[in-house]
Amino acid sequence: MQNASLFHWIYWTNGIYSLHKKTKRIQNNHQAFLSINRTTISVNTIGEYPQINNCIVVNTYTEDIQKVSKLINRLDAELLLAHALDTPRAFLIAHGDEKMGTLARWKFHTLVQKRKRGIPLAYLTGHKEFYGLDFLVNKHTLVPRPDTELMVEEVMQEIKKSKNQITIIDVGTGSGCIPISILHTIRTSGLSVICKYYATDISKKALNIAKQNADKHNVHITFKHGNLLEPFSPELRTLNSQLIITANLPYLTQTQFDEEPSIQHEPHSALVAEHEGLALYEELLKQIKTYHLKPKTYLEIDPSQTKKISNFITDIFPTAKIEIQKDLSGNDRVVKIII
Repeated sequence: MQNASLFHWIYWTNGIYSLHKKTKRIQNNHQAFLSINRTTISVNTIGEYPQINNCIVVNTYTEDIQKVSKLINRLDAELLLAHALDTPRAFLIAHGDEKMGTLARWKFHTLVQKRKRGIPLAYLTGHKEFYGLDFLVNKHTLVPRPDTELMVEEVMQEIKKSKNQITIIDVGTGSGCIPISILHTIRTSGLSVICKYYATDISKKALNIAKQNADKHNVHITFKHGNLLEPFSPELRTLNSQLIITANLPYLTQTQFDEEPSIQHEPHSALVAEHEGLALYEELLKQIKTYHLKPKTYLEIDPSQTKKISNFITDIFPTAKIEIQKDLSGNDRVVKIII
């Protein structure tokens, strides 16, 4: 009996020592703070997060959201808490008086600290809504923006007018949000148009996400890895159907990137281009000319680039018709080129 008691005493003591070491490590990493009261462990967020409080406090969903709303905006807080709990945001609104478990709170406040450092909400949850659809995203893809939805709307207007087979190529597809949204809209609108869809990207990791999104939304797209139109060069030379090209390529200058804190955690290569942000668009248009194509091309731009891009389009295609479409804020956003 004495040996057994001694064994249990040693086991209990080592357990407390091990727990103490883990607690210190967590405190040192500034991820969460644990308070220990008898056998209960609780993550506390009293006042400014994080800090130690001697008594155990278990907040409701609403109380926790109110506390972290001092650090990040409330909507972000609600979405991060829903993600930590693996539950819809609507559940939090309907059950705001429920109490949260320790591990969920720990995960929630870890996410809050990352969001406070500027990491995009979409990267923390792994999801972003675009054109009414949910898309998987990660650090290898650009976060889809509402402004880009204008391109989907413009292409859909063109598709509705067409009576012939259409081939569409999305260049620099990223998460695949543009082609997937277009194909999903075609299907749900009941259009009878025959459409073949292709997409390219220079990043294999981005293409992997795009393929997952295509499977998620049950649309068929042929994805190819490579630079702009190069992966399709053999097929393009013999193409005999109407062609539409869409491209939301990197168009920011390095200065614009440096001056915008909200995009510092997104892939630099998906945002910044040389030649005042237009290098890749110049290369794309030269490829179109080399392959003797006559597509209707849609390019997303920064509003400040309208004159510059119009000039080099005219230099490459003197007879091209250029149309500029404005976004919801009234800014030039999509350039339509008819060759």
